[in-house]
Amino acid sequence: MQDIKALNSFKSTFRLVSRNRCVRRRGLRVFYVIALLILSNANAEACQLLSLPEQPLPIHAEKSVQAFLNEYWNRSPQNALASETFYRDLKSPSAIVSVAYSVNRIQQNKTNEAKIVAEKITATFPENLDGWMLKSWLNALEDKFDTSLVSIQSLNRQLLANTDLSLESRSSIYSRLGRLIGYLEGPVAHRVNQNLLLTTTQTITRTAPPKNLRDFNLGRAQVSDKYTEIKNNQTQKKNDELAKVAQRDQKIEQILNLENESLSDSEQRLSEEIAGVRQDASARISTLENQGSEIEQERAATSLEIQNRQNRLLYLYEELALLNLGPVSRFWAYDPRIEIRNIEFQLSQKRSDWNGYSSQLQNINNEISRIQVFAEQKTDTLTKELKKINGSRRRNLGKLKRIASGPQIADGKKNAMKIRLTSLATYDEISEELYRQQILNQFPRNQNLNN
Repeated sequence: MQDIKALNSFKSTFRLVSRNRCVRRRGLRVFYVIALLILSNANAEACQLLSLPEQPLPIHAEKSVQAFLNEYWNRSPQNALASETFYRDLKSPSAIVSVAYSVNRIQQNKTNEAKIVAEKITATFPENLDGWMLKSWLNALEDKFDTSLVSIQSLNRQLLANTDLSLESRSSIYSRLGRLIGYLEGPVAHRVNQNLLLTTTQTITRTAPPKNLRDFNLGRAQVSDKYTEIKNNQTQKKNDELAKVAQRDQKIEQILNLENESLSDSEQRLSEEIAGVRQDASARISTLENQGSEIEQERAATSLEIQNRQNRLLYLYEELALLNLGPVSRFWAYDPRIEIRNIEFQLSQKRSDWNGYSSQLQNINNEISRIQVFAEQKTDTLTKELKKINGSRRRNLGKLKRIASGPQIADGKKNAMKIRLTSLATYDEISEELYRQQILNQFPRNQNLNN
């Protein structure tokens, strides 16, 4: 239905072109056809440019406008920077040049910069309606609602003082004011100063001509209807999405429960395996330590025997030394050298035994260290695997807890719905391309090219 209305509006534009003053230069009897209406947007306004510049326009103004709306128009970082530099170098730009640059800023997604330019327009050219409209719209777009309302009041005063404005332009302005007020009354009402909103609305409704008051109220109604429609649609979408999420969560819950059962079994198996490794290592080490204790006792006994034989050898060596000092008595029958040889042989055997015991003890200690290292490495590996399983099970429990709290719509989808519901562009959008073309149409050279 909206497409049919838009098509009828498109046809009527051509029939009304002979008396449409929003796209012609003052003092000229030439009419231009605007084929920039977008059929998918039934609310597109034929009059975007509100304050037509005085003719003839100086050549430097045309050069500047061509730079902003042609040379640096396509959206890109390079064009955004180039147009900013170009405007900064201008000295006392005219209103139409500043409006063109503000539109360029919107095209380059630099809405805050566009707002700053609009503020300069209203300060330098207070009678220029485009500056006030852009300032009102851009402040509302950037959630500066109080500033937007104050600018709307200023725009209304300038609108009442301007007696030369075409009927089409005046109707376009009141329609947009209606949509702006409707936006502040509905989608973002909870964030708007209600006293300032009421005062602004009453001022417009009290001063607007009857026909334009209808345009104004129609704009408000359009926003209200669309706001209600979007809320209803989003409520239905939320319900449908919640039903899908609930169905999906039910399947996920079953999978997670089965997975947690398997993980619990794995946890128990790993815990038992870790305990088994430690117990086995402890038992083997205990056996080796007992063996080592027995060997240590044998080695200690051998050490004692070695010490005793060493002491006996010392005594015998002293006896042998005494014998060597003088003649041997004929009554002397004991020769210590025989015993010395026997003890030295025995001492050699005992030392060999002691070395054997020491070697056995070293082997046992080495084996104990090897078992300890192996058990530690094995338990570390199993413990890491156990931690991973524990982590997976905890994450699953967290998911199950979330599912138990009820189905939830993803934050991304909720944010997208909220943005669509509360964004000014949903209810009223400035057409940069239409603005661009209507500004360019103020220059004869550009008009001749278009014709």
